[in-house]
Amino acid sequence: MTIALALACSASAFAQVPSPNPHYLTMAPVKLYMMSSVAAEIALARTAGPRSISAKATILVLTKTGYVTAVKGTNGWTCLVGRAFAGGLDDPELWSWRNRSPLCLNPPAVQSVLPYYEARTKWALAGATRDEMAKKAQAGYASHQFTAPLPGSLSFMLSKQGYLNDGVKGPWRPHVMLFIAMGQMDTWAAGFDRSPILAPPPNTMRAYEPITIDIPVHRWSDGSKDP
Repeated sequence: MTIALALACSASAFAQVPSPNPHYLTMAPVKLYMMSSVAAEIALARTAGPRSISAKATILVLTKTGYVTAVKGTNGWTCLVGRAFAGGLDDPELWSWRNRSPLCLNPPAVQSVLPYYEARTKWALAGATRDEMAKKAQAGYASHQFTAPLPGSLSFMLSKQGYLNDGVKGPWRPHVMLFIAMGQMDTWAAGFDRSPILAPPPNTMRAYEPITIDIPVHRWSDGSKDP
């Protein structure tokens, strides 16, 4: 199968992803994805991880064309507030303007995962559709513009101030999100019966999207317990 045909066949799966909210069928006005101020976005980004990490991390903030560095860190970590359009291409809330997902990426994830997230954000803000982003993503991995996550890639998602989706209407629960290469699910026992490591649905895993598995933890970044 040629690359062009593979792109077309793969991307077509995203055309009819249903959304429970008719307002999420297409990209909303860009201004709705922006936060009230740079200072507010920096503060929210820092809540993703414990202060021992986030206080010395690089902080990215969203502009109308993509992420820019607002604070240059010293420890190799990067914290930012993710938006829904940088998440899974199967997500029915891909175009939700309510999503605010604070995360702090460790150095391996900064090197191997962050470039993809930044590119996805630029594509979305430039007006790319779900199918167009899928095609761009697959082409990016085929050309080695993007790579599989490096071993040890992870992010902290420990903020109780975020808004992940309309289902939870706020933060989900504090967790460590690991980025793994295709075929590594068994290595992590992700999704196994009674395993504490949660796996994504099998039909959402593709070689041209970072695969994420989650380990729920008991405390938020401020040290308070998750009830």
